[in-house]
Amino acid sequence: MSTVQWLLQISLLLWLSKGLAATQGKPGCQERCGDVDIPYPFGIGSAGCYFDEWFEVTCNNSTNPPKPFLKGINLEVLNVSLDGTIRVNNPVLLSQNCSGKPSHDTQWREGGPFSFPDTYTRFTAVGCSVLAYFMQDDTVIGGCMTFCKKDATAAKNASCHGLECCQTQVPPGLLSLTANSDTFSDGSADEQEPCKYAFMVDQEWFISNVPGPHTVKDMEYVPAVLDWQIYNATSDAFTSNLNTSTSFCGNNTLCSTDTQTSSLT
Repeated sequence: MSTVQWLLQISLLLWLSKGLAATQGKPGCQERCGDVDIPYPFGIGSAGCYFDEWFEVTCNNSTNPPKPFLKGINLEVLNVSLDGTIRVNNPVLLSQNCSGKPSHDTQWREGGPFSFPDTYTRFTAVGCSVLAYFMQDDTVIGGCMTFCKKDATAAKNASCHGLECCQTQVPPGLLSLTANSDTFSDGSADEQEPCKYAFMVDQEWFISNVPGPHTVKDMEYVPAVLDWQIYNATSDAFTSNLNTSTSFCGNNTLCSTDTQTSSLT
């Protein structure tokens, strides 16, 4: 461990022991970008403003209001919570027969502090006769299927139970994935919607804000929740619970003795 990393870890522990407000950045550092609070261990500015390079946030002032981005993975930050989660704008992963819609079949890089949580995030596929699945290390680890029937109306509202839309939970702590899809014949004489796509999404947002799954067809990004962890030098573990100075490995916490999570290289 380098001297800089050690000093940053000691700084973080001292910061936590003071019980400062959850929305506060480090002294002298920008604490807000547009409408989003950026609390430590995330930070904007010089290296001392954030825990390590994974937690560096850049503020894009060319938009109104300005938008914060996680520099290491280039995702827009929507909300940061010190319970160990961060809400980001995540790209739609797969797109077939959708005019002008790009496809990002592979996402994420292993070795970082971010993962998809099984509690908040759902892998979702929309379209007719779609078999959508995601892989890790060339192994299929999850997926779902959609069906279409003539005059079916289930997908015209927020339901997503197999008719034109399907969902599945992701394995806990999913670090990276490659999304794929196949088509099959379900005996339907009329496929109402040729556009097919898949995405990881914040389930609460999906239920509360999407009038129907096909609404996402015109979106390049959708909100998703990520878990984040930091390395605690005292306990030699990664933790995502910053709300207590007495126990790092409590509720809403994923602890690990793997010390390779703090490098972008």
